[in-house]
Amino acid sequence: MRRITAMALLGIAMLLSGCGLVPGIGPDPRIEASPVAEVVCPETYEDDYAEAGLVPAGFTAVAVLRCDPFASQEDASGTWSGALLERRQGDLGPVLAALAQPSDPHSSGPCPAIAYMVPELWIEGADGTVIRVAIPTDGCGAPKAVGLDEAVESLEVVEETFIPTALVESNSANMAGCDTQPQFLIIAGLDDLQETEQQPPGSTPLSDDALIPMAMPAWPEADSITGARLCDYTAASSAQSTSGADTTTFVGVRELDADAARELTALARTAPATARSCSATATAVIVVHLEHTGGEVAATVELDGCARLIDPGMRARTAPAELLALLNPET
Repeated sequence: MRRITAMALLGIAMLLSGCGLVPGIGPDPRIEASPVAEVVCPETYEDDYAEAGLVPAGFTAVAVLRCDPFASQEDASGTWSGALLERRQGDLGPVLAALAQPSDPHSSGPCPAIAYMVPELWIEGADGTVIRVAIPTDGCGAPKAVGLDEAVESLEVVEETFIPTALVESNSANMAGCDTQPQFLIIAGLDDLQETEQQPPGSTPLSDDALIPMAMPAWPEADSITGARLCDYTAASSAQSTSGADTTTFVGVRELDADAARELTALARTAPATARSCSATATAVIVVHLEHTGGEVAATVELDGCARLIDPGMRARTAPAELLALLNPET
C-alpha cells in the first residue's frame, strides 16, 4: 500500500513539475510593422510610439538602428541621462534571419515572475523610412535565443546620436558643495498627519518612532550656528521641460553670515504645518545648508508655488513671508 501511494505521489509530482513545459496554442502574435518617417528614441515611451512588428515583405533593409533609452554621457557641464541611438551597417542577413524566427506560443504553465529587457531595434529601409521590430520571444515572453544579439554586435557602428534629457550630476554644483538637484523627500510626523489628513475611522495613527526608526536631524541651537550656504535652483514643470518631467537646475551658490543664518533659523522654527492640497510648481528653490559647530543640517525652501519649507527632519511646513524675503536673492 505504501509503495502504491508513493508511486501515485511521484506521478503527481512529475505532472506538476512538467506543467510549465506544456506549450500553449496559437499563432505568432506579431504582425507586420508599419514604416514611419523617423525613429523615436525617448527615455519614456509615449502613447503614439510606433508598434513593433515583423519586417514587412519587400522592405529593403540598409541599416540597423539600436536605441538605448537609459544611456548617459559626460561633457563640460557634467553627466547627462538620455537616449543613445546607434546606426549600424554591414551584413544584415543574420539580423533579419533572427528577427524572422517565430515567437513561441504562450505557455499554459507557470512562468517566472520577472521582467525582461529586450533590445529596442529599428530597421532603416532603402527609401529612408524605418520600422520598429519585435523581438522573438519564448512562451513566457522572454527574448528567444535566436542569435540576435550576436548578429547586431557584429555590425559596425557608423553613427551615434545622444539625446540628453536631464543633467544628473552637475560639475558646477559639485564644485560649490551643492547637490545637482534638491531633494524633496518628505516624511510626515504625527502632528502633520493629524493636522492635514483625515484619518480613516478606527485607524491608529503612527507615531514618529514607527515612521522613522532613527533620530532625525533637528534645527541647531542659535549660538552654535556659524553661517549658511544657499544652493539656488530654478525649476520647470513637466509641461515646460523638454524631457516631460519636473526638473530643477542648479544656478549658483550664496553665503549667509552667522547673524543672518540665526535669523533664518528663528523664522523657520515658527513655520506652521503645510496644507497638502497645494500642487503648484515652484519656479525657484533654495537648499539651505546650515553650518554649526557640530556639523551641518539642510532644509529646502520654495520661494514661490506652495512656498513649502522642508525642515531638517524632512517635514513640510509653510515658509513664513519674512523667511522668503530673507532668502530671496532679489531683495
